[in-house]
Amino acid sequence: MGLYEGLIYPAYLVVCALLVLGGIATMIWVRLHGALKWIVTAMWIVTALQVLAVAVILIGGHSAPIVLTLGYLLASVILVPLLGIGRLGEPDAAAADPDPNRPVLQPDQIARVDGGAAVIIGIAGAVLAWRVIILLGG
Repeated sequence: MGLYEGLIYPAYLVVCALLVLGGIATMIWVRLHGALKWIVTAMWIVTALQVLAVAVILIGGHSAPIVLTLGYLLASVILVPLLGIGRLGEPDAAAADPDPNRPVLQPDQIARVDGGAAVIIGIAGAVLAWRVIILLGG
């Protein structure tokens, strides 16, 4: 529990904050989209570390409510694939789906969609991590 409280949880919150700041910056300056992609990669890593740490804590016999804890943990995992959702508007993705109503976005629009998603997911991820730490008694 000490490793989770002392290292993994703060790292997760830092990456969530970076997601929010990077998302806002990307919506303003589209050229920062590449940097946002690096932050998304960091989010994947800290989410995996969080899942592993919480699983070890729960398997170790912690008295936290398992269903709620796993529910919040699962929700934080489900959020991560939504990062980079702008890729669905790329011409290659639209070509794979011949629906005439499917939008094809310009690169600056894709960057802004990714930035907006990063802001929302960064905030939601931080709230979910906070709920997990509360349930674990941290």
